[in-house]
Amino acid sequence: MSVEASLRSPSTPARGGFAATAGWGVYCACSWTWCIGMFLPVILLGRFGWAGFLAFAIPNLIGCVGFGYVFDANRSRRFATCHPLAIRWFSLATIAFQVFFIGWTSGMFVFAPDAASAADPAAAGVARDVLVWPVLGVILTWTAGAAALSARGDLFWRWFAVLAAVTSGVLFLVALQRAGGLPAGPAPEDGAPVSGIVPLMLLGFLACPALDATFHRARQRAPSRHAFAVFGVVFAMMLVFAATTYDGLDPDRILPALLPLAIAQWTLQLVFTIGAHIRELAVLPSGRLGRGGELLAAIAVGSVLGLPGIADERMYLLFLGLYAVPFPMYVIAAVINGPGRSLSTRWIASALLVSVAVSPLGWLGFIENRTLFLLPLAALAAIAGWAIGRMARRRPVTA
Repeated sequence: MSVEASLRSPSTPARGGFAATAGWGVYCACSWTWCIGMFLPVILLGRFGWAGFLAFAIPNLIGCVGFGYVFDANRSRRFATCHPLAIRWFSLATIAFQVFFIGWTSGMFVFAPDAASAADPAAAGVARDVLVWPVLGVILTWTAGAAALSARGDLFWRWFAVLAAVTSGVLFLVALQRAGGLPAGPAPEDGAPVSGIVPLMLLGFLACPALDATFHRARQRAPSRHAFAVFGVVFAMMLVFAATTYDGLDPDRILPALLPLAIAQWTLQLVFTIGAHIRELAVLPSGRLGRGGELLAAIAVGSVLGLPGIADERMYLLFLGLYAVPFPMYVIAAVINGPGRSLSTRWIASALLVSVAVSPLGWLGFIENRTLFLLPLAALAAIAGWAIGRMARRRPVTA
């Protein structure tokens, strides 16, 4: 990123011309194409139609592209130096989320989709008992592959990103051809109001890029801030690709034709994202467990939660809540606290306690799809972040 650059060589200039700028932009697009961008559009299209997709995609693109223009290289270094703990936890949570998604989707779509999604207790028992080992095998294989790549240098990762983006583009074109164009996504007649999700989408996607270590690496290494404009173009393609895998009028028609393409992209992108964040953990200051211990803990949590019988859409949405409340709350507090000032563990704990206190609103809004409950959730998260930042600002800076 990053913190290593921030602490060891703060004056190292970015090098390269247009190729390096474009390469870093593509790198960010691939590192940010998580299981959120590859699957949440499907859920939102099912719940809200294309309005839900736009409520997700527009803040996402604005927040991430805006990061590259709001943060220059020096500001990125200062932020990364002051907030390594939050950035480290962001990477650990992201790794755990991707590992969970590997387990969930391999059980649901690859090995035994009927058993893995069955409501019948006997079938669910088969999924839990029979599919555990194959699912764990996929998790360990993909994660080990990502870890093996994490030691490579910047040039490798930029070329890997280009390969991943080109492959995703080809898969997208094939998907469009098979689907006959963009699929229908009518909003359900009795669906929840999409307006309820907009403030939380804005809060999450405007704030979370500031905690992404791969973004800080790119902002410090890219010759131009326009790398993030390149990001916007490539990432928009990734989001539309995800949207093509859903057809609200005839899901049974489109799923068999496009599922192999989606799985191919998931495989490539999940390995990329996990590897990129493992790479960042190698240069971020570690906690009490050490870098290896924290990484193994994140993988273990994601693996257990991704097992058949445990993993489902609710668990996916609970993971998503991390990027909607506690992480944005921290970023707001950090901004209010002021540049060059760290937030002590006391204030981090305060943000976590507030997040737990307001979590029932998140459950009602995300899990039960009563989206109007997300309006006070977004307001409380923003107000709490502001209040924590104000209180921290009044006190001397502590470790």
